[in-house]
Amino acid sequence: MADRRAGGKGGPWCARGPAFIALLLAQLGGLSACRRPPQPNVLLITVDTTRADHLGCYGYGLARTPAIDALAAEGVRCTNASTAAPITLPSHATILTGVLPPAHGVRDNGAYALGDEAVTLAERLKAAGYDTQAFVSAMVLDERYNLDQGFDGYDDDLWSEDQPKLFMIRDRPAWRTADRVLKWLERWSARPDRRRFFLWVHLFDPHQPCEPPAKFRVLCPTPYDGEIAAADEAVGKIVADLRRRGILDQTLVVLCADHGESLGEHQEKTHALFIYDATIRIPLILRYPALLAAGTLYRGSVRTVDIIPTMLGMLRLPGGGETQGVNLIGAFQGKSAAPVLPQYCESLLSEVGFGMAPLYGVRLDGYKWIRAPKPELYDYRRDQGELHNLCAAEQSRSKQLDGALQALIDDCRRFAVRTEESPMDRETEEMLRSLGYLASAGERKSMGGMDPKDGIGIYNKLEDARHLAQQREWAEAERLLREILDVIPEHISARGVLGLCLLRQGRFEEARAQYLRLLADDPGQFRVYGTLGGIALAEGDLAEAERFFKQGIEINGSFVEAMANIGFIETLRGNDEAAKAWYAKATDADPAFPRTQRLLGDLYYERSKFGEALEFYKKALGILPGDFQATIQAGNCARRIGDRAGARRYFERAGEIRPDSWIPPYNLACLEAASGDIARAMGSLAESVKRGLQSEGLLREDRDLDPLRALPEFKKLLAGVAQSAGAEAKYEGEPRRTRSGR
Repeated sequence: MADRRAGGKGGPWCARGPAFIALLLAQLGGLSACRRPPQPNVLLITVDTTRADHLGCYGYGLARTPAIDALAAEGVRCTNASTAAPITLPSHATILTGVLPPAHGVRDNGAYALGDEAVTLAERLKAAGYDTQAFVSAMVLDERYNLDQGFDGYDDDLWSEDQPKLFMIRDRPAWRTADRVLKWLERWSARPDRRRFFLWVHLFDPHQPCEPPAKFRVLCPTPYDGEIAAADEAVGKIVADLRRRGILDQTLVVLCADHGESLGEHQEKTHALFIYDATIRIPLILRYPALLAAGTLYRGSVRTVDIIPTMLGMLRLPGGGETQGVNLIGAFQGKSAAPVLPQYCESLLSEVGFGMAPLYGVRLDGYKWIRAPKPELYDYRRDQGELHNLCAAEQSRSKQLDGALQALIDDCRRFAVRTEESPMDRETEEMLRSLGYLASAGERKSMGGMDPKDGIGIYNKLEDARHLAQQREWAEAERLLREILDVIPEHISARGVLGLCLLRQGRFEEARAQYLRLLADDPGQFRVYGTLGGIALAEGDLAEAERFFKQGIEINGSFVEAMANIGFIETLRGNDEAAKAWYAKATDADPAFPRTQRLLGDLYYERSKFGEALEFYKKALGILPGDFQATIQAGNCARRIGDRAGARRYFERAGEIRPDSWIPPYNLACLEAASGDIARAMGSLAESVKRGLQSEGLLREDRDLDPLRALPEFKKLLAGVAQSAGAEAKYEGEPRRTRSGR
């Protein structure tokens, strides 16, 4: 394995015999050595959740995707490209390694990490002398999942982004990711010894809930198309920067999606459960004028496993043969026939997340075969919606395709790497389980390996209940959850969400009953003990709360929230030394994670002990200086202990961390109004509204703003916010979904 990672020095490029020449020519697709261009930079852009048929270059007339369309016009557009899995982490693991999920072992989000034995494209290019840098835009691609192998830099710092709402994950908008890319390119360009670069840029925007920037709400037919347009704008900024620097034509640009989106087809509202073409067929575009003719339309079959060997062939680097893909450069150039390639796809979310049967499929020569309890066969050339199951009518073809599928699965043994099945700490895993994103063993048994086609109704009810809960429509969410539990009483996910709904309504006794039932089914859920402790704490029963928190710690000795809460209980009791001891235990259990320090700061803040809270926020910022929430809270603490200059510094720093957020200038406005600096306060408040403040109620009720209320400028500002909020409410009447992280 070390030899595979060694790159140019001491590796296969040291040979200079006939075999080397033959290998090189094969990788070049037969190009003459005298016409070889110099090795280019490499830019790989993956756009999350993007259907090919919602891009202008793929025939969607309502699209606003000029940047992606231009790349297609200047390069190769693949019309029959497919992904290996309709879910973010497994799909990206395939894109970056060139092997299928059964080989690299990453089968779902959250519960798996790429093994160290895997060899990524970044490792291959780093060994060849490239600078390697990644920018990812969602927590599902956090470095804990080990896709950072081979990257000199891996920008997954999302802690300055907004705190995600219930059932949502932390992510970064495409424009902000693009800005970070441009800053990196500026630094790279300024280096006198700069080397060729490999940039991987992941954009998450076309993902539920679809909340595009205002300009795209007006210009695009649906919010989903608006988010694609926002991602396209970010692509355009990056490509324009390369063009401005004069290096676009010296850069191999590859753009693809990790998967598509069902948009209601086959009753699936989003993606990840089924493997129909709505989520499996993806856009794939390559631009490199030295080797690829502009306007090339490639109709042959392409898989995401083919991306790496094709790129390595164009770069004249070895390693393509160590993937499960094929170098398609000759076919793209028209110098060889397009090979007929079996296109593998799978979804294990149905099993891992909901206890239903997994799905495996293959697309081959115009047909799609899906191995399931109720198998399916489609002629996707004539039946693009995959509505007419031909399995019974064409049993011979079904058997043939199932054999081709099994051959692909068997071939994965040659490339298999050991995976880390749970990169999450137990706390995170239990959180996902309690929110319904991971199924317990008991839940899997209760679902009995149900065909996802039969289970889609239950799946959709649970998803709808989550969405209703996020919108605080507790009664309707509760109704759906009880309907699920009437049919499947052992459904752990539904019961956990029901307990949460009851808890958020203040129905503590009913919530307690649901959580105790969860523990009866699965006594190892330490986070449930934490929730029960929280209920007891809210009811003022400190002894009962302490008992539950300690039970959770007995199961998981690193349960930092429980430790911090016991410290809080000791604070309430006046036992300061005992409280400090528990806080120290929490810090020792998780010293590097800013959440621990921030949590302790929050506990003191809620007790109005602002000096003590400030010290913990400072510790959080010492660990992660870009922690937006800790910075804001530090400013609030400084203000409340009379340090107005310190408060201003923290709020201004928060504005630097998040220049698009309305919160820092709003806090400055409150600080300035309370200090009697009326003109400056109005300026800060106007800036807050400019950045997106839309809460009419906040402006009317915040007593900090009392000194401003009689001003005509304030009344005008308030009227504008009221009008804007009304328009936004009308827009928000459209159906929304939450970012599930899939």
